[in-house]
Amino acid sequence: MYYINVFFVYSIIGFIFEIVISLILGSKLNSGILYGPWTPIYGIGVLIMLFMKRKLQKLKLNKFMEIFIYFFSVVIILTLLEQLGGVLLATFFHKTLWDYRNLKYHITKYIALETSLGWGIGAIFIAYIVHPYLKKFIKKIPFLVSALMMIIFSIDVIILIMKYL
Repeated sequence: MYYINVFFVYSIIGFIFEIVISLILGSKLNSGILYGPWTPIYGIGVLIMLFMKRKLQKLKLNKFMEIFIYFFSVVIILTLLEQLGGVLLATFFHKTLWDYRNLKYHITKYIALETSLGWGIGAIFIAYIVHPYLKKFIKKIPFLVSALMMIIFSIDVIILIMKYL
């Protein structure tokens, strides 16, 4: 259940992050296509980040090298995940939730160097600073809460699929 809880906690944190960014930028909130207070791409991204960090730690590198390799690996993988997410949303749901063509160093509509570097910095912040503290909380989430979240999330996904069939 731990990894399921990690997924939900960071999906909800991602949703809140999107709200804060929308308020700061004065833009319309566009955090995903589900109805619940979650943006699953953040949960998926954090799971990938944590697995990568664990693999790197097994290499027993010095801390600087570990973080250096982690940063560039995360930048590449999360950028590819962002591109894939944008293409899948456009292909299957005919939605464009973000468009980076207005940024100076955009690579495609869905990725830009500016945001990719932000994902790398954010990943270091989450994996090395935030997650060690949240891990204790995540491990204490009761099974019933996890089960309820899975049921509500599943209903949300089913509603989304039914809407686009």
